[in-house]
Amino acid sequence: MSNEPQRRRVVRFRIRGISGAITTPQEAEVLDLSVTGALVEHQGMLRVDAICFLDLPTSAAEPMTIQCRVIHSRVSRREPEGALYYRTGVEFLDLTPAAEQALGALIRSYGAPEGGEGEGG
Repeated sequence: MSNEPQRRRVVRFRIRGISGAITTPQEAEVLDLSVTGALVEHQGMLRVDAICFLDLPTSAAEPMTIQCRVIHSRVSRREPEGALYYRTGVEFLDLTPAAEQALGALIRSYGAPEGGEGEGG
């Protein structure tokens, strides 16, 4: 991670321990998260500008499904057996105020301070 200032409108916070599904659905590890977007790692490239869906856990029985637009998707690693993993940055689309509030609560539940500074990336 560089020491350059963030270019995002909202600060993202490093998150570990969240698994979600993105698009097909496929397993995706959420690497960072804000109320405007996320960075996820998964198998299979996603095309820039593609619309996808990210399922995130909530305190409710059903996960929160968020419509997203792919901002970038790059190879992050190759497994010894040859499987490629990608890191994909997504921007959340059309979040309702209730969904934004639930997302903020999820972020805070992983230790991110409300309105606090996070890591850029």
